[in-house]
Amino acid sequence: MDTRQMITQLYRDYESGNLANIMASLPDDFRFEWPFEPTTARYSGIRHSKRELLTELEDMRKDFTFSAYRATSILVDGDRAAAQLEADVTSVATGRRFTTRIAHFWSFKDGVPVHLVEYTDTALIAHEAG
Repeated sequence: MDTRQMITQLYRDYESGNLANIMASLPDDFRFEWPFEPTTARYSGIRHSKRELLTELEDMRKDFTFSAYRATSILVDGDRAAAQLEADVTSVATGRRFTTRIAHFWSFKDGVPVHLVEYTDTALIAHEAG
């Protein structure tokens, strides 16, 4: 599977809630980053393994329900990829539904995703989450 096929499948799996397929596609030392200031964003920092990432995603699902999570564009350049996504999200605490854009920057090694950095509008998420 090439990089474009791999990343497209990962997004399909995430939108359908198939975390098992996603985790099976990642190496144990997969690194995930939310480069946000921890005092302003609940979800921030670096996850140094797919196990840490899975725990964080499970926690996130306690706070938010995702009704859509779709890649609107994917750019691939060798062992790097970037994607713009739109997510339709509902805050469990407030019941408010909102749409947010997300930017992903991936690194691959030998066709395997090894690192992902995610950017999003943390002010919007904090506001809508209550």
